[in-house]
Amino acid sequence: MELIQAFYDRVWVAGAVEEAEAFFDASAEASGLMPDLEIGGEEFHEFVAALLEQLKVTRVTLEKTVEEGEWISVMATFDATVLMTGQTISGSGMLVARIVDGRIVEAFNCLDFLGLFEKLGLVPENALALCMTGQRLS
Repeated sequence: MELIQAFYDRVWVAGAVEEAEAFFDASAEASGLMPDLEIGGEEFHEFVAALLEQLKVTRVTLEKTVEEGEWISVMATFDATVLMTGQTISGSGMLVARIVDGRIVEAFNCLDFLGLFEKLGLVPENALALCMTGQRLS
């Protein structure tokens, strides 16, 4: 659990994207961040950097964790400031990771991107409700 909290604190909160490599095995890939895409270290840097151009993450809290052998499952919440507006937002996500010798070797992610992009003003408010009625977001 300490490794995961340190990862969020250094990479996401402190914005030290270049330090992400220290937390991952060289062969590690993360899935679940984008549909049908597993990303390695270089792509992960780009992914985090793109989000941090829009947000200043101020805190990540590990709300619930389950550890079993090499595996850890985490439900986390985050607080952030939208850089363009100064608005404070929060969100949540899940991570399931396998850790070997103090490094992440597999990671499976689930983040509420629709909710996040709604809070960033990139999709209409109540986008999920609109989609549930069959309306298009165009």
